[in-house]
Parts: sequence; structure tokens; C-alpha cells
Amino acid sequence: MATASFAPGFGSFDILIHHRRRREVRSQEVIVLAILEACRTPTVQHWIMVKARLGYDTFRKHMSQLISLGMMNTLTEGNKTLYSLSEKGLSLLQQLSPE
Repeated sequence: MATASFAPGFGSFDILIHHRRRREVRSQEVIVLAILEACRTPTVQHWIMVKARLGYDTFRKHMSQLISLGMMNTLTEGNKTLYSLSEKGLSLLQQLSPE
């Protein structure tokens, strides 16, 4: 049985098939901890999403919850919104941190 070569320099199609890594399923507590860790210093939305490895919908859901519970502060600098920990958020971070 012959394998089909479709481009110069490539052997068979099988070589190009990669197995996708399974995504790790994180608990809500782990996600909140990642957000709180990312906000130790005032940070913009993009960097929180990058540091906590979150998509927009997950970020929005958790951020609105944390803000409404008084765990996060929002600061506006020009056209940027910065998020930072409140005292309540800092105490939650210390409780959740695995130390």
C-alpha cells in the first residue's frame, strides 16, 4: 500500500497529523486564584487573561463576580481600565494560596 505524498519535502500525510493536547479542566477555585494572582498589581484586562490563561467569556464571568463581591477594584487611567485587588481580595488570595 502506497502513501500519498502531497508536497515536496514531506513524506506521508501521517507525519503531519498531530495529536492535540487535552485541555486541563480547572476548578472555579483555581481560576479565581489565577485571576487574583494576576491582579496583585494594577493590570489591564488583556494581561489578566494572558496570565490566568482565560478566554473572554470566562474572564468576564469571574471578573464581574469578583467586582460585585468587593474583591477587586477598578481604576480608570485615560482610556484604560486597570483591575487590582482590594483588601478583601488580598485576604481571599492568601486563604486560597497553596502554601
